[in-house]
Amino acid sequence: MLKQKLIGHMNLQKKITLLLVLSIFIPLTLFGYLFYQSSNQFAQERTNKETNQLLHLVNQNVDRLLNEYEAQLNSIYENESVILQLSQINRQAVGAEAQLSADSINRYLRNFLRGKDDIDSIYLFSGEKLFFADFKGSQYYEEQFREHPEWQQTVQEAGGKAVWMPTYELPVNRYTYEPSHYFSIGMQVKNVADVMQTLGSIYINVKITALDRLANQVKVSPEGTLLIADGEGHVIWHPNAEAYKETLKDIPFYEDLLARRKPFSTIRMNGQLYQMSYIQSAYNDWYYVSLIPNADLKEQSKELRQFLIVTIFAFGASFIVLALWVSRFITKPIRQMAVAMKQVHKENVEFQLPVASEDEIGLLNAAFNSMGRRINDLIHEVRVVSEKEKEAEVRALQAQINPHFVYNSLDTINWMAIERDQHDISSMIAALSDIMRYAIRPGEPLIALEEELKWAQNYAYLQKMRFEDRFDILFKVDEALLRHKVPRLFLQPYLENSILHGMEHIEEGGLITVTVLKDKHTGGIRVELADNGGGIKEDELHSIMLRRTHGIGIYNLDDRLKLEYGPDYGVNIRSEWGEGTVVTIILPPYSNEDACSEQ
Repeated sequence: MLKQKLIGHMNLQKKITLLLVLSIFIPLTLFGYLFYQSSNQFAQERTNKETNQLLHLVNQNVDRLLNEYEAQLNSIYENESVILQLSQINRQAVGAEAQLSADSINRYLRNFLRGKDDIDSIYLFSGEKLFFADFKGSQYYEEQFREHPEWQQTVQEAGGKAVWMPTYELPVNRYTYEPSHYFSIGMQVKNVADVMQTLGSIYINVKITALDRLANQVKVSPEGTLLIADGEGHVIWHPNAEAYKETLKDIPFYEDLLARRKPFSTIRMNGQLYQMSYIQSAYNDWYYVSLIPNADLKEQSKELRQFLIVTIFAFGASFIVLALWVSRFITKPIRQMAVAMKQVHKENVEFQLPVASEDEIGLLNAAFNSMGRRINDLIHEVRVVSEKEKEAEVRALQAQINPHFVYNSLDTINWMAIERDQHDISSMIAALSDIMRYAIRPGEPLIALEEELKWAQNYAYLQKMRFEDRFDILFKVDEALLRHKVPRLFLQPYLENSILHGMEHIEEGGLITVTVLKDKHTGGIRVELADNGGGIKEDELHSIMLRRTHGIGIYNLDDRLKLEYGPDYGVNIRSEWGEGTVVTIILPPYSNEDACSEQ
């Protein structure tokens, strides 16, 4: 409403300018938005592709490194001297020979460790025996080994295959000034010469710096993160050392990753949206995951966004100037005509416009000049006609009859009929008087069903007298519904059609039944008018349904009920030619609020 008022108070030039500006701005803005969205989609797909390539590159490098460590583990496992000495120790747990074998294994492990900067330590567990090469001593790793019994269980379940354990943390000790992190590979040691007897298990602990060199320099985005995790949610590598204390299973996005198996998806974490990409290593099933904040993706399209904004505003400013010039050029002659019309409004009908062109504006100016001359001719005629109309109005007012005069006259005729024992005439006059009062009563579009039925009975009585009792009208009403509100005179068009058309060819025995009861389906009022008249032919009934015939009163109630209360309400007509017609009216349960709103 406010917009209509604002537009209504604009002059034509402003309206044309606004229309031209909107006709350019809306498509231009829509195009810019679609182009921007398409560019964002392209940037996201490009980022996904590049990130996927980076993840595969990191995965290949890490797998190559891990294969080297596994090869070094196998070289220890395949050393016949170590296996022979472990077998001797298992057969002879004590004694000088067992001690010599133990010293030999420890010396071999220490020699093996030399020159391998990324390998922190090697541990070989055989029964109650422990063999190791660790410059820090064994107490720190043994403590970790006892805290993680699942490591040994995982190695045992692997049945002789090499398995990788998650990253663990050694606290600050006399050898390090800050917590240090390691990941390890373990494998069962079996005696291949003695029916694959299990001799123990061996573990190589690798410094996390080995993965740092491969992954730390990889940037998926300015604020993005790359991490490596196993299937249990343990963090294998992360640029932030604090992350090794967390388990990704506690974070919803990791569960979604395992459940959906989508290589690219958008996730929400800590109230921020991220573009997540991942691949899974075919070597050891580790997950290589990248998390890129949406802010980084938007940053990639920042220049494009700025270019679009500048372009839209530049084109917009140009079109505004052009629209102002075009609208001024178009509306100038129209403004001149508006000035001329104001002169005519001031009764200066002699004012003439210059006809300077032969286009539409020139034709309008010529027509305006002709209209001015014609107005002069019509002024006199209008005055004469106006005087005659006033005389006619006076005569019409004099001829009006007060409705109370009609009621009083009918009442007088009624008493005269009673005095002459003309009771039929008296009853008809009383019924007619009631019908007139009901029909022209002001206001009250909704009325009690009891009053509507009283009107219908009076109307039916007059029609019966008119048609000399060729038919009878029977009312069957649920008395509990008499106080319910119904539309005033809603029965009139249907009762009139039943009498005039249904009883048209009935000489005697005609019957119209009006049944009023509660509708079980809607909870409203169900009214049925059934007659045993001639019925309606199928083609005529089809025309009625399509609103091609009969008066509008038949359709008005149906249209109104369906519009205001829905398709469950309205009027339905059924008829068989030669059998009769049934009109069913479903009325809603009107409330007091409905009655007030109708008024």
